[in-house]
Amino acid sequence: MLAQGPERSAQLSAHGATLRSWLDSAVQAVPPASRERAAEVAQVASNALAPHAEAVRRICHRLHPVFAPTIAAATPHVEHAAKWCNQHMAALEPWQLVLLTAVATLVAARLLRGLRSAVRTLQDKGWSQLVAGFLLDLPLVRGRVAREQASLAAKVREDLRKKAAAGGAPPALRALPRSGSAPNDVKRQLKYKEAEDMRFADGDSRVSGTVYMAGAVHKQLLSEAYAMFTLTNPMHSDVFPSVRKMEGEVVAMTASILGGGPSGDPGVCGSMTSGGTESILTAVKASRDYMAAKRGITEPEMVVAVSAHAAFVKAAEYFKIRVIKLPVGADYRLSAVTVRGAIGPNTVLVVASAVGFPHGVMDHVEDIAKVTRRRGIPLHVDCCLGGFVLPFARKLGHRVPSFDFSVPGVTSISTDTHKFGMAHKGTSVVLYRSSDIRRHQFTSITDWTGGLYISPGFAGSRSGALIATAWASLVHMGEEGFMVAAETMMKSAQQFIAGVEAIDGLEVVGQPEMTVVAFKASRRGLDIYKVNDLLSQAGWHLNALQRPAALHICLTAAHSQGIVQLLLRDLKEAVQTVLQDPQGKGDGEGMAPLYGMAATVPDRRIVSQFLVAYQDALLEAM
Repeated sequence: MLAQGPERSAQLSAHGATLRSWLDSAVQAVPPASRERAAEVAQVASNALAPHAEAVRRICHRLHPVFAPTIAAATPHVEHAAKWCNQHMAALEPWQLVLLTAVATLVAARLLRGLRSAVRTLQDKGWSQLVAGFLLDLPLVRGRVAREQASLAAKVREDLRKKAAAGGAPPALRALPRSGSAPNDVKRQLKYKEAEDMRFADGDSRVSGTVYMAGAVHKQLLSEAYAMFTLTNPMHSDVFPSVRKMEGEVVAMTASILGGGPSGDPGVCGSMTSGGTESILTAVKASRDYMAAKRGITEPEMVVAVSAHAAFVKAAEYFKIRVIKLPVGADYRLSAVTVRGAIGPNTVLVVASAVGFPHGVMDHVEDIAKVTRRRGIPLHVDCCLGGFVLPFARKLGHRVPSFDFSVPGVTSISTDTHKFGMAHKGTSVVLYRSSDIRRHQFTSITDWTGGLYISPGFAGSRSGALIATAWASLVHMGEEGFMVAAETMMKSAQQFIAGVEAIDGLEVVGQPEMTVVAFKASRRGLDIYKVNDLLSQAGWHLNALQRPAALHICLTAAHSQGIVQLLLRDLKEAVQTVLQDPQGKGDGEGMAPLYGMAATVPDRRIVSQFLVAYQDALLEAM
């Protein structure tokens, strides 16, 4: 039982004397030099904190008149509650008190965990989405929504079937043929399928991005390189040492233009992946595991801008990382000030873009790196678009702030050889400041009955032929080739920017650093998505953006200045058409209705479910 009155005071005094004796003994056990050093550190800390302590005292003094009445009113109730607790606890045995304390602690911890989860959900989704989600989950509403979704999915499948039938191709194969076909028959079937695709002549691309290379000689070289190494697999490096060497050389060549290599940081290393998304996933996974090993973080968080590539959200879903999404500034760039306020004890990675996919502008990498370096947090720079343009654009005299491993604090970079590196689709490079981080992307298994196993990334077997095409592209282009390509593409981008600015009703989004140019409506009543639908009817394929509503085009070596001029002409006509008839509904088959719906629906699950239905239909044999 708990002691009361004088007896309790005597016990407390005895315990206090014992505690002081223990502390005195502990202090005496410390060497004199260490005690002096500790005293010096304490004095320095005291001097540093003194101004802040004085400021806190002043604030408390000012707030005292505000809170004093409340404290005075609450004091009797607190004392009454304490007295009630003492009376009811006095009859308990010590083991009962210990058990009760443990149970209460566990319950409180569970409640706090639930409260924290609720707060995080509110922060991540917002009130409007939570309320809308609650309403849509009501039984009466949920059934109707499910029926509408089923109807929508059926419509999507039917539309795709009609388009497939209109192409005149043979019926889709739904089972493995009983007998094989002769080579000429296979080629004939492939010709039917090829006829459904867009054709690309050099300089005549009507598509944003997608096709990045130009030149018949370059394309033929890559096709021949693929054929030479078609059977190779870098997983079997003892059988195919050539592709192992080429992968290392591709990584080294890429590092040399991004602040690594002989003229930069020689510790920069990396590996090849199947594309930008895999490079991003690989870097996120490696950074998460690196911070788990270094700081023991078990509830990881990743700080990204709302303009960061969608692959970072995919990585967060795969690797159970909470995403802290930050707004960009009026210049559409992520700032260091915004990042500083979002970093917490569980942050395992901060992401910056150079350039960002939506608007083609670069985040404030140098300033952000100062923040992350000071806090000891990895900083990944996504250069999937800019990696093979920005270094050469800078040499040509264009405005390109520092963004690569020349910036202290940048720990990893992703860049695509199959985009502006002008290689075949299916190759990218992920780079790290040092092998200390890279080793966390590896998977090593030592107790498998199949033997000792080590894999550098997500894939086991990989195509050595694609590695060979990336190697062939970089060696064929060389620095001079990339300089010429960058100069041509930058001129096309400047031409397009000037043309957009000359169109009444449009404005360029931000100040693009390279060849990704976004534009939006500058006049009320101009629906940029309807403009996009008219461009699509004219044979153009631009990317639709949201928040804000805009379009963008990624200009590549496949866009000549002549095709850019043709696009500007059609763009001007489309803008004039929409301005003359703002309510025009067109044929109802475009993207304007979808993006209009997406902008007004608070519960993003509805939009997500439409996308899932569309993806399901795309994967069906039609």
